[in-house]
Amino acid sequence: MATDDQPTLFTALGQELSRGESSPGFWRAQVTGWLILAVIGFSIRLAIFGDAVAAFWLTLSLEPLAFLMTSAAALWHGRVRSASHSSLLVLACAVLLCVAASALLAWIALAIHQLFPPDTLRVLPENQYRLGFLYYMGIFSIWTLVYFGVAAELAARTARLSRMKAETHALRLELEHLQSQIEPHFLFNALNTIVAEIDERPAIASEMTRRLAAYLRYSLDRRGQGLCRLGEELEAAEAYVRIQALRFDRELEYRCHIDPASLPCFIPHMTLQGLVENAIKHGMRADTRRFVINVRTRRRDDELIVAVDNPGELHAPYDLAKGGGGLGNLCRRLALCYPDRYEFSLHQRQERIVAEIRLRGDPVTP
Repeated sequence: MATDDQPTLFTALGQELSRGESSPGFWRAQVTGWLILAVIGFSIRLAIFGDAVAAFWLTLSLEPLAFLMTSAAALWHGRVRSASHSSLLVLACAVLLCVAASALLAWIALAIHQLFPPDTLRVLPENQYRLGFLYYMGIFSIWTLVYFGVAAELAARTARLSRMKAETHALRLELEHLQSQIEPHFLFNALNTIVAEIDERPAIASEMTRRLAAYLRYSLDRRGQGLCRLGEELEAAEAYVRIQALRFDRELEYRCHIDPASLPCFIPHMTLQGLVENAIKHGMRADTRRFVINVRTRRRDDELIVAVDNPGELHAPYDLAKGGGGLGNLCRRLALCYPDRYEFSLHQRQERIVAEIRLRGDPVTP
């Protein structure tokens, strides 16, 4: 059985058929196939006739004609395939063409044989027309069956690939749509804060503008990229925390506990921002002027673990993750990039809220 890496002659022929009968590869496969059949035909005729000259002239006359017939049939099928013809009608026409071509070649073989001495044919001399007809009927039938079988398989494969491309395109559009929902509310709030601080605290407004510009530069440079390295995401999350610290006039401390093996890993763009945004939102509810956000990453075999914790008290851990908003957006993007290979949890650990994601294997690139 042929594999995808080592296609047989007929598989290569079928692959060319899927691209069109006018392609050079199809004709190379067609010529090679009939050269092989010509060698086989010559050997059979030599065994039957016992005369190399007769076998040579019969092969030279009949095999090129058979090559032309099958080539014309392939071109015809390529044209009717694009039209809305019934498959049963096409199959019936193929059978009739096989019978007609076999009868014609058997008659030509008989006519050529009559040019040689009567005692040239050593086997079944009275059935030479029937032998020729059965021989070519077998050849044409096998060629037709292989042709239709491989063409049908490749057509089905092409249809599957088309569906996969359509699904991939839809997933990419959905991921881009989800990513586009992440930043607008943050940007709107940050700009409003800058406007409010310009008159009263221009230095704060200026610093926040610079930090916002640096953050947006990162965001825009990677717009359209579904995945980013964890190291880049950590830098962006730190810039996001600095902006929010100025905005809320709170002392936020951002601590990272990073496994170096996790830094090259790819995660969906703005994943850490979603976790940090959730940490800031819950941390603001804590009755403290200053609070710490911890980011921890760990690589264990093929699993990446990212956890962000903050002070606070969690009342409805599952609703926050499954509902809308930033965490719902994050979970949907994780599901697209890690189908059935991600876990998200939001739970209370002593006096801190911990948001944790676990990603297994390599991400899918939509």
